[in-house]
Amino acid sequence: MRRIITTIALLGLSLFVVLAPTPASAASDGEITSATLVARGVAVDVSVAVTCQSGLSGGVELIIRQRSGDRVAYASGWGPVHCTGQPQIATGRAWVEGGGLVIKPGVALISGGFDLCGDVGCGGPRFEQTFRITR
Repeated sequence: MRRIITTIALLGLSLFVVLAPTPASAASDGEITSATLVARGVAVDVSVAVTCQSGLSGGVELIIRQRSGDRVAYASGWGPVHCTGQPQIATGRAWVEGGGLVIKPGVALISGGFDLCGDVGCGGPRFEQTFRITR
């Protein structure tokens, strides 16, 4: 009997922990709204639409991959996010990594995620989208 009660209590506690609100569940998925070349492809400014719970703050991580011949150009970076509870645009800059390749106007895979922190902890949605980069 004691074992059954202990098992039920542990299952209830597990459900409480799983269903507890976190910053990750307090933010909508990110959707890229623009991606613009900077300094002839050395960097890309990326804007991402998000709605997150007022009071959370943190950043958005950005990763860009684009085919360049038989190689892949790669850029990464971040931008700050201060949540208002309303739909907003977070903008960050991704800088090209070594290898001599630059990002060019055209289609690229842009991915990343939000790391939003509050009283409960940190977390946030991830995103991955094929998007056309412009000049």
